[in-house]
Amino acid sequence: MVFKNGTLAANIRVMRARADMTQGVLADKTGIHIGTIVQYESGNMVPGADKVCAIASALGCTPNELFGWDDRGTR
Repeated sequence: MVFKNGTLAANIRVMRARADMTQGVLADKTGIHIGTIVQYESGNMVPGADKVCAIASALGCTPNELFGWDDRGTR
């Protein structure tokens, strides 16, 4: 299992778009500052596990989906 920040950043953007959600709404749903959401989506910051779980929950997906991994943790 390989972590790629660019994949995580892109998947947050894609999943948010699929949910028809703005960055502001995602920030409100997760309690994460909108500026931090912007940094996660640009790949400039990496969210901690608690934030990944909050983002996944708000977007209706799993943390593994955000990381681009299947249920076994592989690509």
